[in-house]
Amino acid sequence: MSDERRTSGGMGAFGAVRQQLARLREPHAPLDAPTWLRVATFCLVAGVAALLPLYVQPYVNFDLSMVMIYAIVGMGLNLLTGFNGQISLGHSAFFATGAYVAAVAIQDGWHYLAVLPVAVVVTFVLGYLFGLPALRLQGLQLALVTLALAIVTPSAIKRLDDFTKGQEGINLYTAQPPEWTGLERDQWVYLLCLVGVLVAWILTRRLSTGRIGRSLVAVRDNETVARTLGVRSSRTKTMVFAISAAYTGVGGVLYVYVVQFVGPDSFGLVMAIAFISLIVVGGLGTISGAVFGAFFITYVPEWTAGINQAAAGMVYGLSLIIFMFVMPFGIAGLARAALRPVVDRVPGKRGLLSGQGAPTVGGRSAAVDEEELVGS
Repeated sequence: MSDERRTSGGMGAFGAVRQQLARLREPHAPLDAPTWLRVATFCLVAGVAALLPLYVQPYVNFDLSMVMIYAIVGMGLNLLTGFNGQISLGHSAFFATGAYVAAVAIQDGWHYLAVLPVAVVVTFVLGYLFGLPALRLQGLQLALVTLALAIVTPSAIKRLDDFTKGQEGINLYTAQPPEWTGLERDQWVYLLCLVGVLVAWILTRRLSTGRIGRSLVAVRDNETVARTLGVRSSRTKTMVFAISAAYTGVGGVLYVYVVQFVGPDSFGLVMAIAFISLIVVGGLGTISGAVFGAFFITYVPEWTAGINQAAAGMVYGLSLIIFMFVMPFGIAGLARAALRPVVDRVPGKRGLLSGQGAPTVGGRSAAVDEEELVGS
C-alpha cells in the first residue's frame, strides 16, 4: 500500500509539473486593466525611471541605457515580426546605419541632437527601399535575405573607409549635458534614452492598436483575405518594414551617445541574432516583451560571463532553447498569466483588450495587442 501511495504521489507531482508546463505554453490574452491603473502605472514607472540615474553608479546608468536602446529596437522589430509576420534577421544593418550616420555627422560638426531626425529619415528610406523587393519574399526566404544583409554590413562598412574609417572605427566625445542641468554625462544620456523609449512605447501602442493594428494582423494571418477586406497588403508590409528600420536607426543614434564609439565588428551577426532573440524571449507581438527581452540580452550574457567566460555562450543558447520549448510566448506571456487574477479584480472602466487579435507561435494564437502598461 505504501508503495502504491508513493507511486500515486509521484505521478501526482509529475502530473502537476506537466500541468504547469502546459499552462506556460498556452497563449494568454492581454491584461484588460482599468484606464486609471494604466495611467497611474505609466506615470509611476516614468517617474521612478527619471529619478533613478541620480542615485546609482555610472555603470548602472550605462547598462540601463543599453536596455532602453534595445527595447526601442525590439518594439520596431516586434511591429514587423510579431504583428505583421515578416521575419527579419538583418536589423543590425539598420542599427549600424543609424549609428554611422550619427557618428559621421557629429564628426563633421553637427549637433548631436540634430543628427537624430536625419538618421530616422535615412533608415526609413533604406527600410522602404529594402521592403519593396522583400514583398516577393516571405518566411524562410525573407529571413535568409535579411540575414545576408546582416552578414554583408561589416564588410561594407570597412570598404567605405573614407567615411567610416574602416576597421579603425570612429571615436567620439559627444552628448555632453547642458550646464543648466547640473547632470553628469551618464545621467544626461540615460534621460535621452528614457525619452526615446517612452516615445517609442506610445507610438508603438498607437500603431499596434485600432485600424492600423488590425491591418497588420490581417496581412500576417491571411494576406488574401486581408486584400478582400480592402487592406492594401503591399503598402502595409512596405511601410511597416520602413517604420521598423527607423526605430532601429534611432537605437543606433542613441548607441553612439552611450558608447561614443562605432566600429564594423560591433554590428555583425551576433547583434542580428541578439535582436531576434530579444523579441522571442520577451514575447512576440507584445510591447512590454521588447523591454523584457532587452533586459535579457543585456544582463544574461554579463552574468554568465561573470561565472565562466567560456560557458557564457552556452548558457545563453540554452536559455533560448528553454524559452522556445517551455515558454513560446515569452516572459510577457508568463507575466500575463501571473498578473491576470490580480488585475481582473481591480475596479474601473476597461478597454476590453482581451478580444483583440494574436500572434501565432507553433500554430496557435496569442493576443497581439499589448496590455496597457500593467503586467506587461
